[in-house]
Amino acid sequence: MSSRLTAIIVGAALLSLLGAGLASAGEQEGGRAALVCLDPGHGGPDSGAVANGVLEKDVNLDIGLRAHEELNKLNYDVMMTRTTDVQPTLQERCDMANAARASIFVSIHNNAYTEASQGTETYCYYNSGEGRRLATYIQEQVLLKCERPDRGVKEANFFVLRNTDMPASLVEGAFLTNPAEAALLSDPFFRQKIAEGIALGIHGYFTDTARFDTYMLLANPDGEATAQVQLDYMRGDGVVQSQSLELPPFSRRTIHLDEIVLVNDVSTCVRSTNGVPVIAERAMYFSFERGRGGHAAPGVASPACEWYLAEGSTDWGFDTFVLVQNPDDNENPVTLRFMRSDGYTTDFTYTMDPHSRFTLECPDVEGFEQADFSVKVTAAYPVVVERAMYFNNHDGKAGGQDSPAVTAPATTWYLAEGYTGDGFDTFVLLMNPGGEPARVKVNYLVPGGEVVTGEYEVPAETRRTVHVDEVPGLEDSEVSFAVESDRPVVVERSMYFEYGGVTEGTNSTATDSLANDWFLAEGYTGPGFDTYILLANPTQTDQGANVRFLREDGTTSETSISIPAGCRRTITVNNLAGMENVSFATCVYGTGPIVVERAKYFLYGNNKDGGENSMAVKAPSLAWYFAEGCTR
Repeated sequence: MSSRLTAIIVGAALLSLLGAGLASAGEQEGGRAALVCLDPGHGGPDSGAVANGVLEKDVNLDIGLRAHEELNKLNYDVMMTRTTDVQPTLQERCDMANAARASIFVSIHNNAYTEASQGTETYCYYNSGEGRRLATYIQEQVLLKCERPDRGVKEANFFVLRNTDMPASLVEGAFLTNPAEAALLSDPFFRQKIAEGIALGIHGYFTDTARFDTYMLLANPDGEATAQVQLDYMRGDGVVQSQSLELPPFSRRTIHLDEIVLVNDVSTCVRSTNGVPVIAERAMYFSFERGRGGHAAPGVASPACEWYLAEGSTDWGFDTFVLVQNPDDNENPVTLRFMRSDGYTTDFTYTMDPHSRFTLECPDVEGFEQADFSVKVTAAYPVVVERAMYFNNHDGKAGGQDSPAVTAPATTWYLAEGYTGDGFDTFVLLMNPGGEPARVKVNYLVPGGEVVTGEYEVPAETRRTVHVDEVPGLEDSEVSFAVESDRPVVVERSMYFEYGGVTEGTNSTATDSLANDWFLAEGYTGPGFDTYILLANPTQTDQGANVRFLREDGTTSETSISIPAGCRRTITVNNLAGMENVSFATCVYGTGPIVVERAKYFLYGNNKDGGENSMAVKAPSLAWYFAEGCTR
């Protein structure tokens, strides 16, 4: 286990705008799509503030038109709630932005109070994280351009902040009641500076790389046929963007979603349109107020009406989110049943729009503000479900992890990865969604072939946590898992680690069956990245496997490995000849039934160092679905 980590630093929107003006940036299919709504305050008979010979409505409009022009230079689509001296109502302004599904809303105003009042301030709605981020960028850039006193970013209950569906801010450039600032506002040069600041603030908001980077990893394990692939990106605002590409034989492709879908939550559907099955994963790297690090997850091959998640916590420094993707053409009622460790349950219901993505912050569920829990999701029409967890101070660690849900409980489950050595904590999460207690036996498989057994009772509609490090005989060991139960249960594994200066956490759902063949789309051995393939053989017969790695240029490398009965083996990909500094997919072809996972540890840069883990999939598919994704 001493080589588990090498610490090397690496550094279309709607066009019917209810009479508002729209400028197109020439968006292409699969290209960026950000629609900015600028709202020059007041207008018509509503002059706004009037002082020192300046009418607020006039300077607001002039600044808005100038900001429109600056944003066009930056290739943004822009709509305005007014382009002339008219007075849309506050509701009409919100309706314009909401109907157009604008990406952001920026209301432009100037201030009035006393003659001594001076400076710039920008507002967001109460407790709006994205609104505050947008307001902060605008405030900073307007201050840099105009050099006025900083009155800060503030929260307010303004109508246009409260009733818009997207991140929104309201900027107050300067005070008309202050004679000096009124004189500045009368000068077109100063109004241009405010406009430039607003535009640069918006640009900073959309191009900030310090939060989430999301990647889709695609591979074609067919050695003869090219796969024609379409990716549909379902944004959090309801817009669907599409991208088409080719995957040649034995090739692997990386797609950076942040370059396609701007500042949004996004679910993804990957489809092969010519009958050549592919494999797909999603990897995310992040640094934000709730955690930093990365996670990865395989897609699921089809939506379903029922899903199960064994892991979830709003205690111990965790934030948990349930992500639901509705790829259906219908409105879709969804029920999430939460099951606490102490047996308390509650239901949360929500109706999803067609082709949309829904995110539930679990601390918002009554009775689950601080709890360990599992979740069962049911829907009227098939959906896709994932769970993401982030932590900023869990036993001194920060990070995040994500896994797709499973469609049914089962009586057998398998996991290849686990470690209880120095700096690592491994947990097995057992969910019993049924109405009767379940007696669960966990067989812990260690490298020498020894099997350690633990038996656990899981009451009806509860979840149980097993800290593997505390199991006698497993205090310092690599370990795999074979789980048996007298009643159907759901199993996941979580790991938290501090190793080589990196602290983070990973999670994986178990698989309910073994298979000979396994596939992983993600893998990287570039600077700061170490990738491991974990293979476990829980059977009583020795097995072997041929492992083929698919590089992005279509070339391959192969290796073979033996996996004795009841044992687990690790392939350190970085150490294989020809696999240095490459992106790759992995195809494992076993001589008998085994289970395969991948672990990856990294220093990504931008405070996004950590680790991730994925369960391999048993076969390529013509479709893959991902509920989670974020480019904010």
